[in-house]
Amino acid sequence: MNLDSVVFYSHDIEKIIEYYVNELGFKLEYSTSGKFASFIFPNGARLSVKKATEEREVPGAQSVFIAVTGIEQLYKDIKGKGLDIRKELTYKDYGIEFSILDSDKNKIQFIQRKKS
Repeated sequence: MNLDSVVFYSHDIEKIIEYYVNELGFKLEYSTSGKFASFIFPNGARLSVKKATEEREVPGAQSVFIAVTGIEQLYKDIKGKGLDIRKELTYKDYGIEFSILDSDKNKIQFIQRKKS
């Protein structure tokens, strides 16, 4: 099995598109007039964002872990942009990680795992 996609919820799709594309450099796959956006990763996985319309769709309550290489430089770049860092760069037995909050306060955790 492989992960296909993850869905976050948002108060403002246009604002979230701007955040993910302009601040983080994500590739927008498509969007539908303020209701939905899909960002695609090089491996084909997707992070989708839907405008919250149901009681269970709570912006700011989701988390995603994104595997990266060059995490120290990414951290410096994100810190330099003044983005909302939730957890500073941390070295663990399994690798290096840090997290930020998007404009809806959903958590994006970046992780660079140690090579086996």
